Amino acid sequence: MWLTHVLRRGLDHDPDALALRDSRRDVSWRQLDRDVRALASLLRRDATAGSRVLVLSGNRVEVLETYIACAAAGLVAVPVNPALTDPELTRIVDSVEPSAAMADDAGLARVSALYPDLPRTDLGSVAELASSAEDAAQDAAQEAARSAASGDGEHWGGSLTEPVMILHTSATTGRAKGVVVDQRSLQANALSWLADVRPEPGTPFLNAGPLFHGSVVIALDHLAAAGTVCVLDRFTPQGALAALEKWKIEHAFLVPSMVRLVLEAKSLATTDVSALRLLLHGAAPMPEALAREARDKLGAELQTIFGITEGGGPVLTLRPNTVVGEPPVPGAVCIGVPMLGAGLRITDRQGNDVAEGAIGELHVAGDGLMQGYWKNTEAAAEVLRDGWLNTHDLGCFDTYGRVWVVDRRNDLILRGGQNVYPAEIEHVLRQSPHVADVVVVPLASELWGQTPVAFVQPVSPEQFDEAELLGLCVAELAAYKRPSHFLPLDVVPRNPSGKALRAPLRDRAHQLITEREQTT
Repeated sequence: MWLTHVLRRGLDHDPDALALRDSRRDVSWRQLDRDVRALASLLRRDATAGSRVLVLSGNRVEVLETYIACAAAGLVAVPVNPALTDPELTRIVDSVEPSAAMADDAGLARVSALYPDLPRTDLGSVAELASSAEDAAQDAAQEAARSAASGDGEHWGGSLTEPVMILHTSATTGRAKGVVVDQRSLQANALSWLADVRPEPGTPFLNAGPLFHGSVVIALDHLAAAGTVCVLDRFTPQGALAALEKWKIEHAFLVPSMVRLVLEAKSLATTDVSALRLLLHGAAPMPEALAREARDKLGAELQTIFGITEGGGPVLTLRPNTVVGEPPVPGAVCIGVPMLGAGLRITDRQGNDVAEGAIGELHVAGDGLMQGYWKNTEAAAEVLRDGWLNTHDLGCFDTYGRVWVVDRRNDLILRGGQNVYPAEIEHVLRQSPHVADVVVVPLASELWGQTPVAFVQPVSPEQFDEAELLGLCVAELAAYKRPSHFLPLDVVPRNPSGKALRAPLRDRAHQLITEREQTT
């Protein structure tokens, strides 16, 4: 219902305005309607109502068209990261048991090899499928008439409570879980986005992140505003800058690591980014120095977005030009206030609300919450209780009711019974002009239980100075918070949403330090 309603609204506003664009195609609202009807008609032939459709592709406008077509046909889209290995892919596919697949060339080759009997469609053929749009529209109208006559469904697109997507988590600490999203969740998120971000109709929005990720809801939010979603095939700083200039982008969503790369690109000096008005950022903390540099060099306002896939996407925001002052806890980052329709609590481990300034776990509520994890009710029960979702993020309220996030509960380091927050150590180490990026992880210790270890990505290899880093920590951190080791790293590994991959770094720390101890 919701996604097809978004399509109808775009058509009503201006059918010839651009809805989607990428490096291959510009798609008007009129063309989007034709494409969606053609795809929905095709999918109805291959899949029964409520069944899943695998979407395996790199970024392209047809991926978004497929999501809307699945909603129109009463099907559930299951986007999958094309970078997954075959064993990772087959675990997901065997679990969701799709009735059909939509894929690009590379995805088609993999699906053909792994599941030769699965009906599949080339995403590159969507424009050709829609070339006979009159026939497709007639088929869709006849199907809708038959459905209405038989009493099946409410109308084209189904009800708000029908699942429409299964979005898999990034699995930074274990196997990915399938987050079941219904149309009500997408609607709730879009309405809060329209209220708190306020994109105007026709606003060109740059989608630089992967369309298989939970952040795709932000692109759908801009479609709900009758905006133009401009899709990068993949993020590179040069490609992002070229898109900002060529497509006259006004709104963009980037993670901080992307922002840093854009600002460091030599081509920035010769690129016209004057159309950019609002840079939205999330997924990881934005250091204040980086935020200042972004404002100066890009000339845009910055808005913080805090979200979680299980919560329907963005749930808190810090609006541009909000003065927040010093953090109540060193290293904490202000993420603002709940967006329209979102509830928030911060509790201790026993579920009691904490006082101002006290650190607890963030819980969110609202119509955006997931229905659950696909075929994993136990995991869902661990995070969903009485209408509240435990994000497992640690944070606190300040005097003005704003929320500051400190760390993930899973990232917390317990050294000798004392809590050590990696974000606090990372904040101190980022003060060095020689540090480009840093991640702190726990190392098992017979004496203390755990000690912090800092992986440091220096600005250049010769600028890794362990003595300097230790000096910073001695000057600003209590002894129990200081890293026991500093390890150089070429590049901090991050997932497509910009979150540091801490699990492999914990294993690497154990291996490197064990080898070091064996040679001394």
